[in-house]
Amino acid sequence: MSGETILIVDDEPAFARVAGAFLTREGYHVVTAKDAASARETFAQARPDLVLLDLVMPPERTPEAGLSLLPDFSSAVTVVLTAHSEHELALRAVALGAWDFLAKPVEPELLRFCARRALAKAALEREIARLRAEKAGDGLIGNGPAMAHVKDMIRRIGPAELPVMILGPTGSGKELVAHAVHRARARRGPFVSIHCGAIPAELIESELFGHLKGAFTGAHADRLGLVATARGGTLFLDEIGETPLPCQVKLLRFLQEGTYTPVGGREARRADVRIVSATHRDLEAMIASGGFREDLYYRLRGVVIRTPALDERREDLSLLAAHFLGQAAKKRKLRFSQEALAWLVAQSWPGNVRELKATIECAAALADPQSSTISAEDLNFARGGGVPLAAEAVAETLPEAQEKLERRMIGAALAAAEHNHSAAARRLGVSRVGLLKMMARLGLR
Repeated sequence: MSGETILIVDDEPAFARVAGAFLTREGYHVVTAKDAASARETFAQARPDLVLLDLVMPPERTPEAGLSLLPDFSSAVTVVLTAHSEHELALRAVALGAWDFLAKPVEPELLRFCARRALAKAALEREIARLRAEKAGDGLIGNGPAMAHVKDMIRRIGPAELPVMILGPTGSGKELVAHAVHRARARRGPFVSIHCGAIPAELIESELFGHLKGAFTGAHADRLGLVATARGGTLFLDEIGETPLPCQVKLLRFLQEGTYTPVGGREARRADVRIVSATHRDLEAMIASGGFREDLYYRLRGVVIRTPALDERREDLSLLAAHFLGQAAKKRKLRFSQEALAWLVAQSWPGNVRELKATIECAAALADPQSSTISAEDLNFARGGGVPLAAEAVAETLPEAQEKLERRMIGAALAAAEHNHSAAARRLGVSRVGLLKMMARLGLR
């Protein structure tokens, strides 16, 4: 007995009975449904591995009824059943996500062969999902107990279809965890991200659910929202705690029913999307104060992953620092001095991994081009600590001190401006051409 579950969706009782009995004798667990509504309900309860779907079903008895079910069945392998004259329709169904099609009447041997192939594909996808889940944490740097727990959570929940909520302080890598969760899925739809606090309240609904032409001033054409764009993949709601209350209502409906309505539209649309949300805020406190809906909170927090602060995973700090230095100095071979490593470990990092990365990038940009070592002094200055003038005056001439100061200020400005020369020049109060000349003189180009 293989034990896999097969759902037969067909309004012909005779076919459902005969095909069901045949597949049961083959060792499969068979469930049936006769229309779209009962098919969705049965699918949710049975979670079948394979769906045999007749496209023409009541009450409309049009192919659209069957085609509309394909997005709902995307977590299973779907084979459509068609009449001999419906070849073009079958190809359309395959384009929408069906794996294969069978023409009625179906020969028993062909049905057996098709079921075995389809279920072998489902088993292969599950194995791929398991392997992806094992590798999903590879982008997360750290081997300490805190990160080991995060990686283990990703391996366990990645292939599931549950919503995920990522909680943790600012700068602790919540978006990296969201990407890892997405990579661990069996299906390879897109990863789509939205920062809920970065979009005006009056626009966020349109961003999420799209709008129709003429829905509001400036809506000159239909526009897909991020929910539709992320179909079959992951929608990452960063800083979900910043979502306006009116939009929370629409988001709750989508999570409950799997349907949404574009701004200006009347027909509900479906989208198969996994929701991953993140926030640094205390949502339970926000619920108590009326700033966040309690029902939405429990819909979003299917599984919770907590990203640790950097001070809680100090054993990973040297590994993280080496990784960021390698990224920041791709064209140079730079390393930390022993004093620099000791300085890094001794600091408190309230900005977490993001602050550590910014400090190392700045220090790498400021580093003396004649040296291959990042010193504790470089790191201290990059973080804004400054250097005692008396200490430098003893060892340097005025021109040397001036050159070092120029190098540091230019490096800091470039790091802050993400290496945009025009923006860095504005920060320094010089022209872009002047900045480029100084960089050439100092060997920074």
